[in-house]
Amino acid sequence: VLAADERRIADGVLTVDLAGDALIVLHTSAGEANRVAVAIDRLAWPDVAGTIAGDDTIFVAVKHGRAQQRVVRQVRALVARR
Repeated sequence: VLAADERRIADGVLTVDLAGDALIVLHTSAGEANRVAVAIDRLAWPDVAGTIAGDDTIFVAVKHGRAQQRVVRQVRALVARR
């Protein structure tokens, strides 16, 4: 069973893209990016340095390249559980 914040990520994230070695770009439906970013922040994943949310896009800053891969796997695993 997914916790509320994990469910928000699973339901909200439409696509996951990499940008460089320390940034992940998440796309959501219009108006959902802030809610998903708050959910990521609440989960306090140790690899995440912070998030910036627009209307339908979130930039997730991670601490290094290995962290980027771990966070991408975490997000994709949640999305796969929808």
